[in-house]
Amino acid sequence: MAKITEKQIVFTEHFKRLVLDSLIEGMTREETFNRTLGVNCFDKKFVDTCLGRWRRKVRAVGDLHPEKKGRRKSLENMTFEEMKAEIAYQKEVIAHLKKLKGLADDEL
Repeated sequence: MAKITEKQIVFTEHFKRLVLDSLIEGMTREETFNRTLGVNCFDKKFVDTCLGRWRRKVRAVGDLHPEKKGRRKSLENMTFEEMKAEIAYQKEVIAHLKKLKGLADDEL
């Protein structure tokens, strides 16, 4: 496990892949999940929900890597090409916002 909070359990990519790839012969998915973690606290519903979500992600994206979230790189650490791409993205966002504002003004 990567992290446990009051409301959430975050499993590592390695654990997810291990459980998805190796169901131990003669054991249920629930038993495999719990045995791999060395616990006996996850019920069938929780295990099936996790495995289903992980399988859908593998089918849709092709892997289990989490999406990158959070802040962008600081300017000091960006290459020239990354800065150009960031500026182009910001220009698109500004143009979109101007268009939305223009539409909103027309409606008033």
